Amino acid sequence: MLWGVGMEAIKTIGLKKNFKVGMIEQQVLNGIDIIIEKGDFTGIVGPSGSGKTTLLYCLSSLEKISEGKAYINGKNIVDFTESEIAKLRQSTIGFIFQFYNLIPNLTVFENVLLAKVIAGKGDSQIEHILDKVGMKDFLNYYPNQLSGGMQQRVAIARALVNEPEIIFADEPTGNLDQKIGKEIMDLLKELNRTEKVTIVLVTHNEDYLTYCNKVFRLLDGKIII
Repeated sequence: MLWGVGMEAIKTIGLKKNFKVGMIEQQVLNGIDIIIEKGDFTGIVGPSGSGKTTLLYCLSSLEKISEGKAYINGKNIVDFTESEIAKLRQSTIGFIFQFYNLIPNLTVFENVLLAKVIAGKGDSQIEHILDKVGMKDFLNYYPNQLSGGMQQRVAIARALVNEPEIIFADEPTGNLDQKIGKEIMDLLKELNRTEKVTIVLVTHNEDYLTYCNKVFRLLDGKIII
């Protein structure tokens, strides 16, 4: 899909999310209205339990919303079938998590290749992507031979390899020290700038908001800013 100038990458209207615990239904998100434009580097922040990770998962289709609408590229993902959601994850969006989730018995190259295989694509561009994240010289290394920061770089390459338009990052520096965390944030910002990838970042670190051109603050399941 070709993007237009100023086109909305993500939009929600009255988004609500409830979880049922036993006989009790708990509301985690209560009427979220947001707009994220193409190319935004958006931060979602809030105290523990505010709903920020749940919001990220709803925006990215990892969680089904309870009420309201959530649009990606102008299409309401609430109405998507399972096959349409799978295609969305393979072609339009990428994920970076706090835990790198690399497969231990696969090399760096093979971990990134797996994302392409799942999407039904060939092995082209893998070395190019690994070069972008500074990991080209470690193609044949296994995850246990890499530092935490290096593993996260591989996870970022895996998220990028199918050329997504949007990357959802859930506390991507949560397991890293301050210095390496800043390097990962610098890398994400550079990819946002050069590749025009829209990034939606959940973080508890207020210092990282300087990387964002848009910030949503959550408290008790509602946007407060």
